[in-house]
Amino acid sequence: MTSIRDQLQSSLGSSYTIERELGGGGMSLVFVADESALGRKVVVKMLPPDMAASVSMERFKREIMLAARLQHPHIVPLLTTGDANGLPWYSMPLVEGESLRDRLDRGAIPTDDALGILRDVALALEYAHQHDVVHRDIKPENILLTGRTAVVTDFGIAKAITAASGNTSSATLTGLGTIVGTPAYMSPEQAAGEQAGPAADIYAWGVIAYEMLAGTHPFGSRKTPQSMLAAHIAERPESLAERRRDLPAPLTSLVDQCLAKDPEQRPSDASAILARLGGPATSRTLSGRGPARRMLVSALATIIIAAAGVTWLWLRSEHRHWAREDALPAAERLVADDRSLAAYLLLQRAASYAPGDSQVSHALADRTVIVSLTSSPSGATIAVQDYLTPDSAWHVLGATPLKSIPIPRGYLRWKVSKPGVGEYVTAPMTNDSMSFPLDSALRAPPGMVYVSGGAWGDMIAFMGWVGPYRLPSFFMDKFEVTNREYQAFVDAGGYAAPKFWTEPFALHGRVLTRDDAMAQFRDRTGRPGPATWTGGHYPDGRANFPVSGVSWYEAMAYASFAGKSLPAFPQWYLAAPPEIARYVARASNISRQDLAAVGTFSGLGPFGTLDMAGNVAEWTMNALDADRRFILGGAWRSQSYLYDDPEARSPFDRSPENGIRCVRNVSPLSADVTAPVKALERDFAKATPASDEVFAAYQHMYAYAPSPLNARVDAAPQDTRDWRKERVTFDAAYGNERMAAYLFVPKGVKPPYQAVVFFPSARVLHFSNSQTLGDTAYFDYIVQSGRAVLYPVFQDTYERRFRHGRPGAGQAIDLSIQRSRDLGRALDYMKSRPDIDTGRLAYLGVSMGSAEGVIYATLAQERLKTAIFLDGGFFLDKPPAGGDQADFAPRMKKPVLMVNGRYDFTFSLEKSQLPLFRMLGTPDADKKHVVLDTPHDVLALRPALVSEVLAWLDRYLGSVR
Repeated sequence: MTSIRDQLQSSLGSSYTIERELGGGGMSLVFVADESALGRKVVVKMLPPDMAASVSMERFKREIMLAARLQHPHIVPLLTTGDANGLPWYSMPLVEGESLRDRLDRGAIPTDDALGILRDVALALEYAHQHDVVHRDIKPENILLTGRTAVVTDFGIAKAITAASGNTSSATLTGLGTIVGTPAYMSPEQAAGEQAGPAADIYAWGVIAYEMLAGTHPFGSRKTPQSMLAAHIAERPESLAERRRDLPAPLTSLVDQCLAKDPEQRPSDASAILARLGGPATSRTLSGRGPARRMLVSALATIIIAAAGVTWLWLRSEHRHWAREDALPAAERLVADDRSLAAYLLLQRAASYAPGDSQVSHALADRTVIVSLTSSPSGATIAVQDYLTPDSAWHVLGATPLKSIPIPRGYLRWKVSKPGVGEYVTAPMTNDSMSFPLDSALRAPPGMVYVSGGAWGDMIAFMGWVGPYRLPSFFMDKFEVTNREYQAFVDAGGYAAPKFWTEPFALHGRVLTRDDAMAQFRDRTGRPGPATWTGGHYPDGRANFPVSGVSWYEAMAYASFAGKSLPAFPQWYLAAPPEIARYVARASNISRQDLAAVGTFSGLGPFGTLDMAGNVAEWTMNALDADRRFILGGAWRSQSYLYDDPEARSPFDRSPENGIRCVRNVSPLSADVTAPVKALERDFAKATPASDEVFAAYQHMYAYAPSPLNARVDAAPQDTRDWRKERVTFDAAYGNERMAAYLFVPKGVKPPYQAVVFFPSARVLHFSNSQTLGDTAYFDYIVQSGRAVLYPVFQDTYERRFRHGRPGAGQAIDLSIQRSRDLGRALDYMKSRPDIDTGRLAYLGVSMGSAEGVIYATLAQERLKTAIFLDGGFFLDKPPAGGDQADFAPRMKKPVLMVNGRYDFTFSLEKSQLPLFRMLGTPDADKKHVVLDTPHDVLALRPALVSEVLAWLDRYLGSVR
């Protein structure tokens, strides 16, 4: 056993430390481990060596991943999986409490408590079956009790091993050699080696219900597993009604029905069980004779109760109708608006009105997570609030410690307070075990917040996997450095003090003298100061605005003056994780019109910082290479995805977007934390495009069968001075979906119109509804020039965002196929319009729409006259088969205009833009690459952009006027 434990510890790595063995059964070895990075205990289960040969590893892992998708308050989730020298293992949270088996061994369970446990188990089964997962090993050992809540564990494992065996009757989990499950709780079909579906779980639920309510197993104790299996197949247990005459007949009838030998005679599903369980069980009342007066009083009482009962039944009917017909749709709308707390509270109310209603209970369970909360010191009151409505009421959860409590699923604001200690508000991502360091947070220096350290690593866009790092705890500025604060540095002679300027001045591999370098750090009037200042002073009325127009060298010098440092790259991302981008960006000053005073916007971070999305971009200490330093978070006029996508600029760059946020390190940072961070690279000179045969297969993969559009105008057209905007919908080319598109029809021009199909940048991924369209500044001038523009709502944008789950690496090609077909359907729609000249169509993509558009426009090129790619280039990470731009670019033959920024980090000039341009199969005379002096947003030089695009359209579509 020691050697097996050592193998498992080696496989787990440093993330987990095995503490002790819990034991196990035929199906697993069970250990308790400490996951120190997250401060929690987990259970790790490993397949025993003697079972490894009978299980297909690939199918085992696939079924484990299926079970890991189950997120329900009454199901213990799988956390991760792996293998130790060929022995598969998986981990799950350690649930504090006891198993139902332990509880049964201590004696009889009160009926109401038993019914509560049975309801919880039925809710878990209902959810699992709706997600096509069958447990197949429901038993008291797999039902854990914590407080008044029951949770089911070991989901999916029995099914996974069954599937791995190749049929439904061969994998061994119990030592019998041929059958999956535990004999005492197997359904007759399992015992007979037949197909076991959801009805098997219903049978096991009936066995457990009988055992809890009767105090004994329905078939008593059997000496051998074989005799128990035979009893399940052939014997009929004594009716529960005979053992418990005090139980309501509907309850005993339900349990007896669950134990039916024929699966077809059992309740159809767990929802049927929940519906029949209804409200709390009540004891039968015994009637007896009494005096006439008592009989009269009893009769009158009966009449009154009957009348009240009619009223109650009517009210209950009305409430149940409201719960289903009103509350459920309203909750869906609240969830769509990211108001998860409001939806959760509404569903709680609906559940109280409609107990046992499967739709309501399922909706509530889907919006619920179970968490345990602690704080230092303990006894702190925890309250939550919807993240995007910071003015809404706080919902109090209770005082710490709080174990296994239900809370709404979603991103929330958290308020932690304790009388005599203080309070703070933060926005951490929800985890099953959360700890709030109230004392440390309140000890932060003025104007700073406490950031707890630990292990950090993440997948960063255009960087790949960064880390892992070990970060000590540190303090970070709550706000960006203001003009007032930077003025103190200037007034103290900071520019003239060499002690603050310790970094060597290097530019393009050449070391500058101090005088040459400092000559570049002047304001508009030639005095020392930021590029946006005048006369050595910030603009009037902007004392509390963030300082802007500073270089990396100036930011480093100011941090030294303030007794702080610039944040390291991983420190910045620890405080501003990409996972919360869709919330923070919407609550911050990014993709807007102008700078704002610090703290104006409510974009709160997980540790209490503000303005990390936008306002000004913030320098970090790390280099990308000898000529660039990372500057993160984007600015007020940046595309919103630059909150979590990195940028790198020359350390001498003094753009008006550049600003500062500092940290104070209480422990030294390791060398790897401050070292240069490398970006992805790919050598396209060695790229070999797919063969014609393979590419033909790719074309077939993206193709779709022609079908009617069933197009209709969904809203009244909106008129402006320059155009009429129509919202239309039509059938997508997949999934029985409808897709929307917005057609901008120019005024002052006679049809048929030249037209452009537009694909936006990733900034629109933060928009929840296409009623507010993003990126219109990239094409409004095209409509003003007299051309129509069609703006489709592509898959995974706007209201179609996350409808099918966030795309991961395995889903990327599926998303590309859907978007390519969306473009095809958009062109189909254009063909159906008599006012569109389908002989003069163009494609225009920006950033995401440009890079991906290399694929989509190439596939659709026979229907296009030209393609325009703005802010695009080759992706540098490993593409999926069929999704490599390098397979498509050489096959693009139509005219192409590329317009890019010279200082674009996302798609760099040398590594991404030029390789794409060179690889395009378009004849040299018909392709053009315009490089503007901008970062990743050519709209910064709008006049030059407009001139190039309109000239190109005039050349290849023809003049309009």
